Amino acid sequence: MFNSSHPRDFNRYPMLWVAMLFALGIALGHALHIGLWLSMIAGAALIVVSVARNSVAGYLLPLLFLPLGNVCYQIEKGRVSDDRVKLLYTRGAITSHDPVEVEGVLLAPPEPAYRGLFFNLRVERIKHRNTEHAASGKVRLFADTQTQAVADEYDRLDLRYGSRVRVSCRLEREDRYLNPGVASRIEVLDQQGIDAVATIKSPRLIEKLGEESVFVPLAWVYAQRQRLIAAFRTRLSDQTSGVMIASLLGDKHFLDRDTAEVFREGGTFHVLVISGLHITFIGGLTLWFVSLFTRRTNLQALLASIFLWAYTLAVGAEIPVVRASVMFSILILSRVINREGSLLNALGTCTLLLLVWRPDELLSASFQLTFVSVVAIVGCAFPVIEKLRAIGSWTPSTDAPLPPAVPSFVRRFCELLYWNAEAWRIDNARQIWSANLFKSPYLARLRGPNAKSFVAYIVEGILVSFIVQIWMLPLLAIYFHRVSPTSIVLNLWVGVFLALESFSALIAVLLGGISTWFADPLISVTEALNVAMMLLPSWFSEFDFSSSRLPVYSGQWASVYWVYAASVARTAVALFAWDPFEWSYRRRFKRAGIIIPGALTLVLGFIIVFHPFSSPRPDGRLRADFLDVGQGDSALLTFPNGTTMLVDGGGSMNFHRSEAVYAFEPDAPRIGEFVVSEFLWQKGYSRIDFVLATHADSDHMQGLVDVVRNFEIGTVLLSLSAVSDPRYEQLIAACRRREIPIGLIGRGDMLELGGALVEVLSPARKDAPNIRSANNASVVMRVKFGSRSILLTGDIERETEAEMLADPATVRSLRADITKVPHHGSRTSSTPEFIEKTAAGIAIISVGRRSPFGHPHLAVVHRWQGSGSKVMTTGAKGTITISTDGSDLRIETYVP
Repeated sequence: MFNSSHPRDFNRYPMLWVAMLFALGIALGHALHIGLWLSMIAGAALIVVSVARNSVAGYLLPLLFLPLGNVCYQIEKGRVSDDRVKLLYTRGAITSHDPVEVEGVLLAPPEPAYRGLFFNLRVERIKHRNTEHAASGKVRLFADTQTQAVADEYDRLDLRYGSRVRVSCRLEREDRYLNPGVASRIEVLDQQGIDAVATIKSPRLIEKLGEESVFVPLAWVYAQRQRLIAAFRTRLSDQTSGVMIASLLGDKHFLDRDTAEVFREGGTFHVLVISGLHITFIGGLTLWFVSLFTRRTNLQALLASIFLWAYTLAVGAEIPVVRASVMFSILILSRVINREGSLLNALGTCTLLLLVWRPDELLSASFQLTFVSVVAIVGCAFPVIEKLRAIGSWTPSTDAPLPPAVPSFVRRFCELLYWNAEAWRIDNARQIWSANLFKSPYLARLRGPNAKSFVAYIVEGILVSFIVQIWMLPLLAIYFHRVSPTSIVLNLWVGVFLALESFSALIAVLLGGISTWFADPLISVTEALNVAMMLLPSWFSEFDFSSSRLPVYSGQWASVYWVYAASVARTAVALFAWDPFEWSYRRRFKRAGIIIPGALTLVLGFIIVFHPFSSPRPDGRLRADFLDVGQGDSALLTFPNGTTMLVDGGGSMNFHRSEAVYAFEPDAPRIGEFVVSEFLWQKGYSRIDFVLATHADSDHMQGLVDVVRNFEIGTVLLSLSAVSDPRYEQLIAACRRREIPIGLIGRGDMLELGGALVEVLSPARKDAPNIRSANNASVVMRVKFGSRSILLTGDIERETEAEMLADPATVRSLRADITKVPHHGSRTSSTPEFIEKTAAGIAIISVGRRSPFGHPHLAVVHRWQGSGSKVMTTGAKGTITISTDGSDLRIETYVP
């Protein structure tokens, strides 16, 4: 079918090219909204032309996979059954958060978490408002076990894999935090194969109906996993058990926040997520173990695959783990076949199978990260290492009679790692001729095969890590907004210690079933290995250079990622084709084929990492973005000259919890990180000139701690009450660590920024230290530009409103076109007199779609509307953007 006269082109790696064309078809279909029938027509046309003109069939038939990719993608989008839970919510048959009764079968035993349990339920029926619906799909339920009594009640239910249950709950399938740059919650659930989620408030809301038949070996595997989790938690410290449970068993709910953050800052968090890295390690270890008993490669591959898939099922068979297991199984199959170029063809085969199975996986970050990292290793790192080994171990031969055509420092370095003088002496003695080879003068410094092998292992590991980082740079910037230069070294450090720690922990647990006398020494070894593993990442995390947070480019500048990817791929192709022993005149052209794209990669990498063109250019307008942070406040002010001020940063709500809860702080998502910071990165910012915490409530200030850690900050402004309020301690500590200046502001302070005037109206200086309510200590300020003004009120209540109304000078400054309604629309604020004096045309309420306090109160909304204000809430509209040139007024909302 294909032209065999081009062995280095399509014919050598057909499956890789087929997979790439198939993936491109999916991407084009998604981006351009190409319909199913158009793709089918294009495919049929390609077949007809190929049959009619056989001479071009070899070129056209591979292109058939382009429309075929979109055909599979469109079919997958349309094959969702009508009774799927997510369609019931999409069609409006059931409204998100309505009370329902769900009946179904547990797909696995309850998954333990910190102070809770997770259930994955295969749904069969849903009862809503006395109407029963046949249903299908999967829902994920969380049971809160804050007390031991509640946990004991769940234990008495004896829920297990295959249990049939009926659950009363409020299923949710809706987006939260509607802001640019923030991941869609619905899309995340769909990628995980979950239709809806809910929290079970009491074990009395679960009724066990019976047990269904299950696959017994899988039930046994699940039981062993549960025992291991319990054993790790019982025998190991919180930090060590959290690492072991996450890295070995796929449950990240016991990771403490500080440990997870150290791994993230070092760029090594991926070792705690079961993915391609773990599957490769476990599969490789299994292959080695089986090879001790049999040399038959087909039997080795079979036994390793069986064990690997049992492990995949044990850790929950989530899509990324299944994907990695499929890839490893096909790669070891290619090892059995032992064909030239089989690794790249095997990679293409796995990619094609995975995309046929789930075409929309191409659009997930997990798939992209896995694919790019494997391509970087198989298609770039391994070939480069093979060439370096060939350079370092070169001896004269008929194929390579001359020494490698590389710079002398490269040759000397490779010889230092790979030259075997003893092997050369033996080989030279066998020849009818004799020769002397002059090798690196530093060889004497690495005497002994073990020393050379160890150094070579370290160098190769660093090289592989470096190449993978180069390939993944755009994805790291887009999805994680982080680049960690130290990860090149830390990946090796953490990988080695984590492997040793895992062996020690597993053996300790197994021995613990016999005698604690045998287990205790290994428990101590495990704890020591965990300390050693954390030592270097923790030390590096103290320095700013260990990890940099990156904004993203948008608009036309987003093309820099595609150009960078093309440049990296072109460099890799040149390196793959490079022959270090070719001395012909063509060598200089091949060298140019490496140097030019390599230099372009370096320049584009600089543009991505240092992002000189990411932030918006000043346009002479005053802009206010009121973010949707749920129950909380956060607003970004952008002044006409480009100066930025972030007012509050939202935060998680921890009401009605005792301080004992904080003895262990789980690694839970935080508003400041995944909402406020994501919004700022999406806008292209890496620096915020001013950060203002209006007052000390967690739903205003907590998120600012993450912002201070993630961004370069000019000045942090606090209310005068901060001098006597210990709740500012965490924010102040973060500022001191980053050496950020702190300023206290109160009534009478003014700032002139880009032609706009910022006037602070409260708190009054004389009363600031003695204010009884934290809400009434809020900073109130008016921003005036030209004839337009915006009033920001924090969480002030009626007492502060009355105080400002009693001051004639302040009353004149309350007039505003836009007012951020005080205290989320609470009835404790927004008195009629205050509303009358502001005379706002637009009243913006910063509040979640469902406030736990019933905000905004209906009477307050009616009060503002009655004054002539148009009331808008962030929970309903998402980000609300107000901009003005000093005379006009433009309003944009994230949700139309």
